[in-house]
Amino acid sequence: MKYRSNKWYTKAHILCDLWAFMRYVAMLFCMLMMCSSLSGCLGGPDVETSEGDPVELGESTDDWPTYYVLTSADLPACPGTNNENIGKLYYVEADVNFQVCMSTGWQVVQLGGSGGNILMNQPPLVEANVWLTNHNLVVDDGDGTYSILLGLHWNSTDTDGTISLIGIDYDGDLTIDIPLLGNTGAYSAEDYTTQDGEVYSGFFAIPFESGLSFHRGQTPTDCKWSITRTITVMAVDDDGATSFDYITSNAFNPVISTSMGYLYYNAYDAMDFEQSSPGIISQADYDWIMGVSPSTCPAPAVFSLTFDSGAVSSGDTDTLGVLTLVSGAATNVQGQDGCNPIYIGLSWDGQNYGQLCSSFSVQFSGTDAANPVAGDTYTISEASDDVCNPTNICDGIYVDFNHDGGGDQVSHRIYAS
Repeated sequence: MKYRSNKWYTKAHILCDLWAFMRYVAMLFCMLMMCSSLSGCLGGPDVETSEGDPVELGESTDDWPTYYVLTSADLPACPGTNNENIGKLYYVEADVNFQVCMSTGWQVVQLGGSGGNILMNQPPLVEANVWLTNHNLVVDDGDGTYSILLGLHWNSTDTDGTISLIGIDYDGDLTIDIPLLGNTGAYSAEDYTTQDGEVYSGFFAIPFESGLSFHRGQTPTDCKWSITRTITVMAVDDDGATSFDYITSNAFNPVISTSMGYLYYNAYDAMDFEQSSPGIISQADYDWIMGVSPSTCPAPAVFSLTFDSGAVSSGDTDTLGVLTLVSGAATNVQGQDGCNPIYIGLSWDGQNYGQLCSSFSVQFSGTDAANPVAGDTYTISEASDDVCNPTNICDGIYVDFNHDGGGDQVSHRIYAS
């Protein structure tokens, strides 16, 4: 700025010029400040996610980064060293769920249910119980198989809708095999005739071979087994939610009071059951209870018995049959009713009749009667008592004996004809 040299150029003029200059500087400074606040928009590094992906303002949420892991073991540290993972939501494929990182760690997102944070359809309520069952209530299916009859009561309701389907699943595939009549009830619409010729109305016929489970139990001294049958009463509501009520009973000897019955069977019971109902016990389970390697169950004493039809004569010392030890240990086998070592009975016209011990002679053939081994025999003969003769025509023989199985005194019978 030049100052005029005119003598009349006063101090007042100089002050006015300085004031104008200062206004110009102030305006320039304000403009520079405004430009500096916009420098982030005019240049500089892009904003990125923690994974290094650029984020553009205004982009669709469909393009935002998502998180996915195969197993929960693959989840990152939560909340992380600097809380960098808090709020992240991961889908865990192996667990089929979502997990969110919270300040307390990873939390599974619960949808619906009492602990859920999103209201969903509530499944129906279903309850059922057996009011009558018995091992004698057996019907012939007409195809070589049999069914056991059950008296069943059921009740179901849906708190937020209606029941669209309800029925019995007896083979465990979660599919209804027998539809039920209504949401509540106690009877079927069928009549069934048992093998005894009795007609039972309103019962449900459950295939004998369906829904079976074999249970094993072993102690240091013995092995036990049982078979149970489980049926499922299932209800489906109008939104597709399904509920189940499971009913388990003794598979072949249920009782009216509990339907469960006695669940305490031994190897000899398995032998009898296999003879009366072959194939119900799997071969692997049968071998286990019989002590077949690699099973560590004690092998029971297994005998074979033959009957000598030539014993039907008027002599009183005829040989009636031969009992042979096939396998196992017979050291703990004792005859019933005080008979030693076995109890012997005879059959006439297919009917069994017990006999006095003194009516028979039992001759052991082997090295050591106290420790018999496989192949040792017991020859059974009349002992001066003509129990089989042309008048009392014997058509068979049976042997009963007690076996001490781990403190459980059990009996077993062998027939021959």
